[in-house]
Amino acid sequence: MKQYKNMYMWLVLALTAVAGLTVTSCNDDMAEENYYTFTGEMMSDYLQNSKEHPEFSDFAEIVKRASGSQRGVNIMDLLSVRGQYTCFAPTNEAVKKYLVANGYASISDIPVDICDTIARTHLVNGRVYNTVDFANMASLDNVNMNDRYLTIEPDTVVDEETSDTLYVTYKLNRSGEILFQQANDSVENGIVQPVNAVLSASNQTLPDLMLENPNISLFNEALEATGIAAIMRSKIKDATWNPDAYEDKHVYSGGQMDYCHVPQTKKYAFTAFACPDNVLSAKYGISDLKSFYEYAQGIYGGDDWATVEANPEKMKEWRNPLRRLIGYNCLDRLGMYDQLTTICTIATEMVNPTEWYSTMDSLTTLKCERLTVSRFIGYGENDKRNDLYLNRGDMSRNDYTPGVHVERSAEGGFDQTALNGVYYTTDGLLDFGDQTKEKIFNTRMRMDLYTMFPEMMTYPLRDGRTTNRIGDSDNPDPTVTSPNYWFPNGYLDNVSINEDGIFLFQSQHNTYWSYEGDEFNLASEVNSYDITFNLPSVPTGTYQIRLGFANMPTRGVCQFYLDGNPQGTPFDMRDGLFTERTGWFDLLSNSYSTKDELEAAKKNMHNLGWYHGPRSVFCMSGEGHPDGSNNRGSSFCSIARTCRYVLCTATLDENVQHTVRIKSVWAVGTALVMLDYIELVPKSVYGVEGDGKAEDDY
Repeated sequence: MKQYKNMYMWLVLALTAVAGLTVTSCNDDMAEENYYTFTGEMMSDYLQNSKEHPEFSDFAEIVKRASGSQRGVNIMDLLSVRGQYTCFAPTNEAVKKYLVANGYASISDIPVDICDTIARTHLVNGRVYNTVDFANMASLDNVNMNDRYLTIEPDTVVDEETSDTLYVTYKLNRSGEILFQQANDSVENGIVQPVNAVLSASNQTLPDLMLENPNISLFNEALEATGIAAIMRSKIKDATWNPDAYEDKHVYSGGQMDYCHVPQTKKYAFTAFACPDNVLSAKYGISDLKSFYEYAQGIYGGDDWATVEANPEKMKEWRNPLRRLIGYNCLDRLGMYDQLTTICTIATEMVNPTEWYSTMDSLTTLKCERLTVSRFIGYGENDKRNDLYLNRGDMSRNDYTPGVHVERSAEGGFDQTALNGVYYTTDGLLDFGDQTKEKIFNTRMRMDLYTMFPEMMTYPLRDGRTTNRIGDSDNPDPTVTSPNYWFPNGYLDNVSINEDGIFLFQSQHNTYWSYEGDEFNLASEVNSYDITFNLPSVPTGTYQIRLGFANMPTRGVCQFYLDGNPQGTPFDMRDGLFTERTGWFDLLSNSYSTKDELEAAKKNMHNLGWYHGPRSVFCMSGEGHPDGSNNRGSSFCSIARTCRYVLCTATLDENVQHTVRIKSVWAVGTALVMLDYIELVPKSVYGVEGDGKAEDDY
């Protein structure tokens, strides 16, 4: 927090401060009156205009030196053409501090490749960020041109005499602060946000970055002892991936021709939820590696401490109790705070946005939930609205447990974003013990396909926007769109695709019948597709496995398999006689006069293997959503095309990696299968009848 003694500044800036504190939505097409100025010049002109903007001449020189880098892209030329850019431009004073700190006599002494990294770190392509967009953000929802997320946190400036708030500015990567008085300076192709420091971008691997934080020393020690730190250090980028071996494709999907890109890189990343030393001591009595191990042994069993102390390599075995405990608190993907859940298509006043992620403890899954429903606030003593919680119990089934709260930023100002991942501090440890299995997984688990493939979140394929889909026409430029992608066999780990199959990702949008805005389609170049992928692991039990999708005349017919065994008859995704064969009716139409009649109609659908689309999911139809997510439109439960289909009912074993296979039966011409989301529903939820608490429609 900073203090100023300038009443003139207070008078000029107070209204803007209110806007910065209260506006929570992001908008790519901002009105000109929201900008600081409007010059009509391109960003390249702005940076190089020594008469009007002399304070950025040093950064302009860095950008020009970067243009000669080995990446082959002239950055300054890129900033001279149409587009949407945000430039966090460091001032000359900031650059001079950087030169001194790094031992450079002048900008000409900075190696070209470092100039390239500096320039790209300060530039975001494809998104214009006004300061009002930063409220409630933990990081920007688009990566910068260096393929990294910039973290962001507010810094409130107050009058030192009255303690009144003068304005709110923002700190990026905990290293540079936006200069409020010069913020939001627009140009023809974007916006400039001046900063008072050259932004840091750690090139350390995640476990090495975590070692800098003494508050999580015990977690770090366990991370090293179990071998998980070594795994994190060893995986950054797949050097064998060669995108030039494949071509971008035009794929006919859902009545339109989509331009689909090949992913240009295959990166690896990790997310750690680190419980600080003081919490480990106060909550669990953990003070050293021995007590850490014995706590884990109490949950999972296994060898005693004397055995592993004599042979430390045993702690690296994947069923070792401490290895399991630490692995369950880590993900094998990049999980930026605001990207671990999404509000796209979600009615956040009805449900909390929730995802389920496989962990680095093999064959386990954890629940990640953002609190948005107002009635949840106050239920738990320390609940924080809009924050993330892990393994929080399902309150709707009277099975509430508070879960573990994820802090947005680490205490002490430590950098949390590494070359290959990010970490957060928490107020507790997660485990996959009996209590977790009984309380957390006794609910319907709705899993978007996007969250099932770590490579997609690490790339990343979602850009954080909840606007209309763009890039599905004949536009091949991935820098100015939200592009669609297709994945050749071998790009996604634990996924097998036949040679003729095309696994297509359509980018996030909220105007179509897609849960969370994106979808996957299986197409074929020769009328044949066949894909197999891993099913997320859940506690042993009987489950319904459901598929959420949108039926259309352009769909095909496919056969589903569980663990290589066919399930039921071939599934026809076309919409012929759909209402007749499914028993569908508009759940919001109030066409049934009594509750018993309504429940009987729903039961008829369920007996035929069908469920309505979720009541809490919407596609946009003009009106904005009350919470700013711009999703309000038609509920999936009143759209016939958005039903859920029961693929099978099966017993799943938590000690077995189950697989799903989808093979074409009829895929003539452009027919394809849509894979939107999967639901795993335990019998304790779907099997309740009579006076019991039946499954809700949300």
